[in-house]
Formats: sequence, C-alpha cells, structure tokens
Amino acid sequence: MKKINFKDMFSKDKTPYIVGGVLAGVLGLWVVGKVTGPLFSPYIKDACRSYLGEDTARAARQNQPVVVEMTRIKRGKITRRIDTVGQLRANNEVTLRSEMPGKISEIKFNEGEHINKGDVLIQFEDADLRAELEAAKAELTLRDADHQRLTQLKEKRIESIKKYDEAKAGFEAAKARVDKAQAALDKAVIKAPFEGVIGLIDIDPGAFVQAAQDLVKLVDNTPIYADFKVPEKYLHDISVGQLAEITLDAFPDQKFVATVEAIDSSVDGQSHSIALRATIPNDEGLLRSGLYAHVSLIIGEKPDALLVPESALIRDGNKEMVYVVHEGKAHPITILTGTRENGMVEVLTNLKEDLNVVTAGQIKLVPGRAVTTQGPKPEEALKALAQSLEKAKEESAKGQEKPSEDKPKEEAKKDESQPSEDKPTEDVKPEEKKQEK
Repeated sequence: MKKINFKDMFSKDKTPYIVGGVLAGVLGLWVVGKVTGPLFSPYIKDACRSYLGEDTARAARQNQPVVVEMTRIKRGKITRRIDTVGQLRANNEVTLRSEMPGKISEIKFNEGEHINKGDVLIQFEDADLRAELEAAKAELTLRDADHQRLTQLKEKRIESIKKYDEAKAGFEAAKARVDKAQAALDKAVIKAPFEGVIGLIDIDPGAFVQAAQDLVKLVDNTPIYADFKVPEKYLHDISVGQLAEITLDAFPDQKFVATVEAIDSSVDGQSHSIALRATIPNDEGLLRSGLYAHVSLIIGEKPDALLVPESALIRDGNKEMVYVVHEGKAHPITILTGTRENGMVEVLTNLKEDLNVVTAGQIKLVPGRAVTTQGPKPEEALKALAQSLEKAKEESAKGQEKPSEDKPKEEAKKDESQPSEDKPTEDVKPEEKKQEK
C-alpha cells in the first residue's frame, strides 16, 4: 500500500485556497453563533447552572427543616375490645304452614300489623270436617248408652262379661273418633302461636294449598339477639354479662348496647371460634331480624395506657413504627401496638410519656432529618402575648403622664382650623365687595 505524503498536499499553489477555506469556515461559524446564540444561550446557561449548583441545592434542601405536624404522647383510658361481625336474630320467629290440604276461605289479618297470641290468622273451608265431627259425636252418644246399659246388667249378673267388654271398647273407640274429628277441624284454623308482627302473604282467599306449604311469617323482635363469633384465643376473656356495642349499616349514626346472654358450649373445630349471643332491648322496634351487625365486644379497660394517634403509625411490612422528634430531629422508632379505639392506639414498647411524635408529613422524612411545626410554638406565642401586654401598659402610662402638653396643642390646632370673626372669609364674591363700597 502506498503511503500518503501530506507535504505534497500543501504545495505553494494550494496554500491560498486552504487559508481562504479556513477563514470562510470560521466566519460561517461566527455568523451561525450570532444568529442562534440568543435562542440557545438561556438553555445552555440553565444547564450549566443546574450542573454546577445541583450539589449546593441538594445540600441546602437537606439542611432545611421539614414542616410536619406533631403531638405529645399522653396516658389515658382505653378499653380492650374484640371487633367482629354477626347477625341479628329475632326472639321468636316462625313460618306458618298449612297442616292439611284445603281451600282458604278467609284471611283475618292485615300484612305488617301487630298480632296477639291466639289470634285467628287464616280460616280454611271446614264444612266436611264439621259433618264428620257431628257424625262422630252421634256415634259416641249411642256407644255411651250401650256401655251404661251393659254396665247395669253386669252388676246384676244378667249379661255376660264379654258383651260388657265389647260395649266398653265401642264406647272408647267412638270417643277417639270424636277427638280425631275435632283435631281435624282445629287444623282448619291457623292461630298465632305468640305475640309479634305478621309478614307478607302471597296467597289470596279461595286458593287451594297443599300440606306443609309456606303461608306467612310471624316475628317477635322484642328483645332481639345478636349472634356472633370470636376467635378461640379470647376464650378466657369472655363471660356472660359483658357489654358489646352494635353498629348497623341500616343505622350508621346510632350505636346499640347489647349484653352477652349466652356462650356456646363448644368451639367450632373448623373455624376455631366460639359463638356468643347478646341481647338488645329493641323497645322502639327499630331493629329487624337478619340485619348484618358490626360487633365490638368490650372485654376490659386500661386506665393508664400510653396512647398515640393512629395517623402517627407507619407500617413497614410486618413492623409498625413512629417518628419521634428529639432535639429538633426526627428518629424512627419501631413499636408494638395494642388496643385501638376512637382514632387512638395503645403503645406497648419503646416509647414513654411526653415524647413528641410526628402525625403528618412522615413521607418527607428520613432518619435524622430536621423538622419544624407549622406556626409559632406555644411558648413563643405566650411570650409574644406577654410582650404585647407590657407594651400596651407602657403606652397607657405615657398617655396619663402628659395630658396637659397634648391638650394645648390640640386646642391650638382647633383655633387655627376655626375661621376668625373679624377677618372676612375668602368665599365673599367681588360683586358683593363693590356693593359694600
């Protein structure tokens, strides 16, 4: 391969062209810079400033305190509770069914009204049943007469014992047929087994129903029960007579107090929980059977618990922590919590009373970051108030010392402001002056 000799390229005859091209290129770059400089120079300057001042700005931001909200840890009363869910159950509830096939002749209640025990609710057609009862009663009368006659003959030893026994058996059988006919007639009438509120019925008079067909529901909700379950680990904490607060989606602004009435005799082997039943008076009749209930069972009370707001808690996986403010800096502390009630949480470990914890702004914090609160501190506010009161006292004292000096000045000002009676006012017109002359 032949070597390139650069000296041959820069001969004397080519030198002017080369120098001219270089000068033209430099001139072109200068013109382009002049034209485009105003457009790109701000961006270039910003980039340089950003690059050069990034570390300084970051350091300044790290040294600047973060504005947070904090509160002081206090001791207070908190109740130990078990929160669970349950369902309301009526004191008495039954679905009335027909005991025999037949045609409904009359419905003797209004849907949704209060029913007393023993009231007739539904009447079936019973003409054939009454006829059977009358026939059974007539046969009973005949068998009774035969039985009495043979009893007298037996006592006189005129009739045999066999005929007496047959007459007695016929009498007992006739009596049983009367009882059977009366029972069938009673089934033609459905009565209320207890006092309560009747439900809705979808059957009209004249309809033919089958035996065991559902007709209408009767419910007694006074009192009403709340059935719920708690985990088996709380078995030693529960007892009859404990109170529970019941909240319902149907009445979100009300709380109902229930009393534990009974505890199940065994633990459910599948869910590992035990069932409880609590009583709610329900005198006003607001609660209905079947409502979904949120149950908060009170199992104890702690009068001196260490409390922090729930907003101060930060969850990191399975751990819970809070930021404690000490000497103006925030430090994360891992804690163990206990009972929660009304937005407050019981702290069991690693904290003590009168420490300050951050309740808002934790997302901006890192360990050791300086913090400050919004607005003046209480001590500074009291100090400013005292200073303003002292200043007001001093001003009032000065005003009482120099009343005489201020008064002549004020009177002089008043005299200057009032026009003199001897001097003519400037408002007199020239024509009026001529007339006076």
